[in-house]
Amino acid sequence: MTLLQACAAHAHIQLVCASLPSLNDTSIIHTFDTSDSPCSNSTRTLWNILLSCGLTLFACTWTAIHTNIPGMDEGRVAITSRRLFLMVAALIVPELMITWATRQFFSARAAAKEFNNEFGAQRTQTYDRDRDISEGTATLLSDISRGSSTPRPAAEFKEWTMTHGFFAWMGGFMLYVDGKPRATLTPDELLQFVRDGYVDMPLISEAEIEDRSKGDGLSKAIALLQLAWFVVQLVARYGQNLPNTLLEIDTLAVAALTCVAYGLWWKKPKDVGCPYIVHWKATGTPRRLTYRHAIISIA
Repeated sequence: MTLLQACAAHAHIQLVCASLPSLNDTSIIHTFDTSDSPCSNSTRTLWNILLSCGLTLFACTWTAIHTNIPGMDEGRVAITSRRLFLMVAALIVPELMITWATRQFFSARAAAKEFNNEFGAQRTQTYDRDRDISEGTATLLSDISRGSSTPRPAAEFKEWTMTHGFFAWMGGFMLYVDGKPRATLTPDELLQFVRDGYVDMPLISEAEIEDRSKGDGLSKAIALLQLAWFVVQLVARYGQNLPNTLLEIDTLAVAALTCVAYGLWWKKPKDVGCPYIVHWKATGTPRRLTYRHAIISIA
């Protein structure tokens, strides 16, 4: 049991004790016999409690988990097994999921900032330099640059967002050498290869990345509504001086921690199946790549 769950359990014990009548006045059994309550539906069965907690936990974990792009050699069974493993981990050790999501959040922000600083500054310098040249000379230079093989990534570079950073760290850019997949590029490798002119700068917009994502507003809304309805039920029972079970308090604690990870992953694409292809242009072959043969770790 985690620290937050233990605190929640302690608070629940106090809540139940406060809701119990004095032992000198009546029996404990009368506390759970709510037939005298103004609300006739206040009595719940074990099945009702398990169903409510189970749906809430499933909705929160299934929506919150944002896995990385699977490797090209991974099958459907491996992908599903990894997803189930992460869901179980989110239920048992939700703090681990928050740590993982926090690490990815700061890594994505750093990657976006690094690309914007590198190629955004080049684009500004290119624009300022071309603005001082006459129109005829600028046209001539643009014709020459189009015929040249030298890459100009900053000319059409658009600012990277957190979505780009997440996409890069989740295995979103696949290096192809001679028309075959070679490896998944990390943001550092992609930046170095673009800087050296070995590959072209990937011109993919945030809208295109979100189009690859399987997450939509409806699934998010359903999960949030289920969690909100669960919280409203707990608050209503507390207001009516009715006891709540330890399972419900534990479910609320896990759901709250899951929402923290969900917030950190809000800009991360969900369940992307295929990466963006980056073609190798140099004569030699790349070496010392982090992920060879399109193998992607989940960490």
